[in-house]
This record gives sequence, structure tokens and C-alpha cells, in this order.
Amino acid sequence: MSKIIKIVAVVAIAVAIVVFAAPIAGALAGLAPGLAATTISAATMAAITSAVVGVGISLGLSAISTLFRKSATVSNSMADRLNVTIVPSTPRKVVFGRTAAAADMRFRETYGSKQDRHAQVIALASHRVNAITQFYLEETLTWQGALVAHQNGITSFRAVTEGKPGNGFPLGSGSYWTASATFTGCAYIAIDYKLDAKAWPQGIPSKLTTIVEGCPLYDPRQDSTRGGSGSHRSNDQNTWAWHGPGAVEIGRNPALALLTYLLGWRINGKLAWGMGVGIESIDLDNFRTFANVCEERVQTAGGGTVQRYTADGIVSTADTHDTVINAITAAMGSTKLTDVSGQYTLVGGYDDTFGPKVAFDANDLVGAPGAPTPYDWTPSGPTRDTYNIVRGRFANPDELYQLVDWGEIVTDDLSDGVPRTLTLDLGFVNRAESCQRIAKQFVAREAKTPGFFTATWGPKAFLVQVGSLLTLSLPSQGWNNKLFRVQEQTETHDMIFQMTLREESPEVYAWDKDEAKPLPATIRPPGYDASMTISVQNLRLSSTTYQGT
Repeated sequence: MSKIIKIVAVVAIAVAIVVFAAPIAGALAGLAPGLAATTISAATMAAITSAVVGVGISLGLSAISTLFRKSATVSNSMADRLNVTIVPSTPRKVVFGRTAAAADMRFRETYGSKQDRHAQVIALASHRVNAITQFYLEETLTWQGALVAHQNGITSFRAVTEGKPGNGFPLGSGSYWTASATFTGCAYIAIDYKLDAKAWPQGIPSKLTTIVEGCPLYDPRQDSTRGGSGSHRSNDQNTWAWHGPGAVEIGRNPALALLTYLLGWRINGKLAWGMGVGIESIDLDNFRTFANVCEERVQTAGGGTVQRYTADGIVSTADTHDTVINAITAAMGSTKLTDVSGQYTLVGGYDDTFGPKVAFDANDLVGAPGAPTPYDWTPSGPTRDTYNIVRGRFANPDELYQLVDWGEIVTDDLSDGVPRTLTLDLGFVNRAESCQRIAKQFVAREAKTPGFFTATWGPKAFLVQVGSLLTLSLPSQGWNNKLFRVQEQTETHDMIFQMTLREESPEVYAWDKDEAKPLPATIRPPGYDASMTISVQNLRLSSTTYQGT
């Protein structure tokens, strides 16, 4: 949220410039006679005032543009989890949804009279997980509730969804990892290997993958003390869940994942990860709405339906809050997290353009005396900052959550004919078709609604807030009820507001299942198998006799 705070500060400076434009210009006029022994004409005075207003508006618009042009980044944990790590200082991991967990080795011991046994403890997540469902060594499914492979090389496998007093057990020789080593608050697996050359001709594999149903989430829809119905409580993690009514997998809901991250997770009463935001600082009605949107069903090219938005990914405490927030909100399309009246609120991501709107016109604009245009209209940003192609990667479950390309979305050529590409890695989305549907929102917004409108507004602006839809009729621009969405709003004083709007259109959210493109082909040559015996074929036996002399 530090980024939002910085931008709000810049916007506040811009607002101050606009509000005090007239006094600033007046002060300059008072100084001018003493400096140049001349007087400033009314036209010059108006030009100065207009220039000052323009500086303020441009400054505010620049700040808003950087806030709402979001680029999701992939946490390093997405790649690190594919192989065992033995770094003692590795950060805590947080797993949302259904995905591969961490692979952080926290204990290892080689023991036995012949040193032929090896024990490992692998940390999966720094919180309770709903379930540990599968375990792979290399590409081989090894455990699924019970060992299904490598039985001759693994003597025991234990999966713990949350370490806590009373569920500890000795491991290895028992001299180090004892029954009191509970790994409190963390999910982990404990494996005991048999060091046998026949079982492990290449040694114990370092690539392992553990599939989990991740962190239980808080759902305000199920909290009867917060306007919902149910036993969830924001201050009691034991009431949080992964499944909701009707077997809905609320643990994969990105709106609830973000809400849980804002609240934070505690181990022994101490904040282990997340932001630790107070519940009063979160707009729960807003998050309830977005939770419902995420769970809506959409049709797929294959003929079935899937949840509109899901969150299946991993982050760590080494990631900044901005990185985590952007990764989760990107899983909800063009949704953004912002601050409205001191509360965290989600904006965008779904088509609400047929909802209620407030109508504005030129009479609602407040301009400095003599200013020719009391607003700034930017039809589109600099060409170098626009794009017409979106490409990126996602964690493919069919490839054991390796990052692979999800394809591309291409729109019409840009005005200068130069193709420009936006890289959009969606680490929290595990379907290529969903990635394409989300990416289209980003590129369609650039193509269909690139314009920003910034101005100072009168008291009527009190009726809207960040995220609100409004229409604007402005004869000077030829607009009759042109649709906008409020991107930023700041009240200066005496019911005077500085607002930045962005064009809005239902075309941004349009998607047809037939638009989905096949996943790019993955070319994987067969790997080397040392145990494989190649039979010699197509040999002919012949003999020749040589007589000696």
C-alpha cells in the first residue's frame, strides 16, 4: 500500500496547485510591476492561471496513470518450489488455492548402523493447509494418501497439515528430531528414505512436488457478526475454511485470498505473514461483491463451465506487499486494490456498466478565473507506452506447475504501425484459457478506453467515489452522456473535489469462449534413462577362413 500512499501524496500536491492557482497567479501579478515596471494584462493573467492549473492537472494525471497501469510479477517462490532448497534463511511461504507448495528442507539426517537411511523434513507453507493431496518425485506420482511408487526406496511418508503441540513424532534416529519437534503452525512432510543403489541408482531426487489445498480463507459472507450468515470470524483463524456452502472451493477465491492477506496470518498470536490490517479498514461489502463475482460460472471452449476467477499460487515473506497484491488482483482481470475513504476497496474486473450512474455536465466543473478549459483531456497516452499484444506465462498443472506460455492476445495495429508487447505473467492462474480471457481485458482497455479526464469539480462530486460510474456531457468535446469510471478522488475543501476519470466500456469485459486459443505446444525430448537397456539389432554373423603358409 506504500505505492498508493505515495501516489495519493502526489495527487494532493497536484490538488493544492489547482486550488491555489488563482492566488499564485495573483501573487505573480503583484510582483511583476516591481520587477519589470509593467502591468500584466487580464489575458496574460488568465494564461498564467491556466498554466498553473495545467501543471497541477498534469501532475495528478501522471500519478494516476502509474497507479492504474499495473503489471503483475511472479514471485521467485513460483520457480524455487520446483526443487528442494536447503537455505536456512529462506523466507516463509504462503500458498493459496490448489497448487504446488514450497520445497524448503528444514531437517535432514543420515543414520543407521550402516548409514543407509536418510530422513528429511520439507516445509510446505507457513500456515495450516486444508489438505496435502499428492507428492511427486521427478515426474512420478509417489504418494497419494499412501505410497503408490518407490516403495522399495521410501520406508515412511507422513503429511502434516499443521504442526501443533500433541502431533509431533520422532524422525530419523530420534536424537535430533524428537516427538517435541512439532514445527508449530507450519504444514510439512516427513520422508524416510532407504539408501539403496537399486532403489535410487542416481541418488535421491532433488526435484519434488507436493500438491496441496492451501490456506483456509476468511469469508465475510459467512460471518454473522459482519453482515453475513455463518460461523466465520475475522479474529479467529480456526473458523476460516477452504470449502464453503455447496462444496464451493472458497479457498481458490482471489477476492478472499486478498482479504486474508490484508488481515494476515498469526502463529502463536504473532503476525507471520500478511499486512495485519484491521477489519474496520476493509470495505467488507465490496469484498463480498467481488467474492461472488469470482465464483460466477463462465463457459469454456470445451463446452463446460469454470469459476470466473481463481487464485492458485505461492508467494513468500520476501515479496513486497505490492508484488503479492498485484499477483492476486491480476487473477481477477483488470481489478485494482485502492483506498476509498480510508478503507481498502476493489475496483474493476467485471462488467457493471449497466449499473447506476451519476450524470455530470459542464456546470459541475470548477475552473480558475479566466481559465479557457477547466479540465485536462488526454485521449490516449504516449504511443511508446501503449501495446497491442499481450503474452505471458502461467503455472501449468499438467507440467507440475512449471511456468509455461499461455499463448497471446493480439488486437488492431497501433497508430504508428509498430507492434508492442505487454508481458503479463499470471502466476495465480492455472488455466491457459482463463489467462487469455484476463489478458484481453488489459489489451482491450488500452484499445477501447485509453482516455483520462482530470478536472476540479463542484459539490455534486460528493455523490461518487473511486470506482463509481458516471456520465459526462460536454459540448466542447461533443460528448453526450459519455461513460467514465472514477479512478481517483480527493476532496480539497468546501465540497470542491479533484477527480480523475477514465473512459469505460462494456467492450473491455467482452469474451466469447470461441476466442480461446490452443495452448502452445510443449516440445520435450525424452529424457535419458540410465536403467534402460538398448538391444543390439540388425547384426549379421559371417565367418572367413584364412589359410596360413
